[in-house]
Amino acid sequence: MFLSRSNKNSKLFNFSFRYFTTSTIKSPPYRILFFGTDNVSLPILKSLHENQKLKTNNLVKELQVICPKSEKKELVEEYAIENGLKITYPDPINGMKGFQVPKITTGESEDGNEELFDLAVVVSFGHFIPKSVLSRFKYGGINMHPSLLPRHRGAAPIYHQILCDDDSVGISVIELHHERFDCGKILKQIKLEPYDKDKILYNQLLTNLVELGSESVMSTIKDFPDSSKNARDQSEQGKTLASKVNRKMSKLEWQSQTAKEIWILYKAFSDNIGLHTMIHNKKSKSDKRIKVREMLQPDSTNEIYKQLLEDIEKYENKNSTTLKHGTFFLETNKSKPYHNIMWVKCKDGWVGITKLFEEGKKNTVKSSEFLFGKNFISINDNSIIPDSQILF
Repeated sequence: MFLSRSNKNSKLFNFSFRYFTTSTIKSPPYRILFFGTDNVSLPILKSLHENQKLKTNNLVKELQVICPKSEKKELVEEYAIENGLKITYPDPINGMKGFQVPKITTGESEDGNEELFDLAVVVSFGHFIPKSVLSRFKYGGINMHPSLLPRHRGAAPIYHQILCDDDSVGISVIELHHERFDCGKILKQIKLEPYDKDKILYNQLLTNLVELGSESVMSTIKDFPDSSKNARDQSEQGKTLASKVNRKMSKLEWQSQTAKEIWILYKAFSDNIGLHTMIHNKKSKSDKRIKVREMLQPDSTNEIYKQLLEDIEKYENKNSTTLKHGTFFLETNKSKPYHNIMWVKCKDGWVGITKLFEEGKKNTVKSSEFLFGKNFISINDNSIIPDSQILF
């Protein structure tokens, strides 16, 4: 926050960074410079733009956009171009280092001197905003971060809220800190309710959090003088880092991962970068990557699982064997409640895959379609499942 708590007659001072008193912050509408890039940023930009177009009681007097320039236009850049919003691009090499804040276009500043934007609104921008840039705003800047800070500071907070199996998720609207990412004072913090953590997938959680974040940014701007006055410091206690995710994190390891851990990975990755494993293709004599598109939520109390585990135990006893981790099968006998599901053994049990996608193919298919006609053995066949019938 860029506020000092001195007496109400105090004036604006310039050091290496600009500070403001609470008495200098006036109510909206504000001249806003928006910094963003992607599907997390876009809904907030849309809300600001729609508000700017209101004829009365609007919060946004002027709106310009800062976004990286790329060959494949990001969503924020695309929207700004389509809607005639003025865009300024950071230097592709130096980023925000030496960045010059554009001038406002709606009249002169109130002091008659330099024209300044009132507020920077930053959402999923990807670049640190240095204090040399922040000092060019009358009231500093705010950021919407999709987590309950100080948990999950960093680039991938939505992923990590799922991966950490958090009981509560939400958003934080904070002041921009002039030295560190995601460490500014908290202006507003709201939990997402209701939150069905056992079933919600990444993309739906992203949508819900961004919708909540957009509403929270607009309400923060509406009450900005009071929000600034009541801003509270972030605690360092309980802080966690939400680093970027990668495809290696979405690889299934059947020997070391439990059914619960696999379900968490499914919620985090299945509808975006993909939850994947490998299978040996007998026909092409090569290893193929397959992605899990849909699976059953593990539940040992479910009748399907109960019958499955009973039959697996019978199979292992009958054949004096223990099935290896990664072993899979498909039961085609419709009298079995677990039929037409691809069952795979993990560290502490079995998971059921219902739809998947094979690398090199066009479409997602049902597991039964994928395995049909490939002569894989089931636990109810009069044969032993070979060691080669395995995912890895």
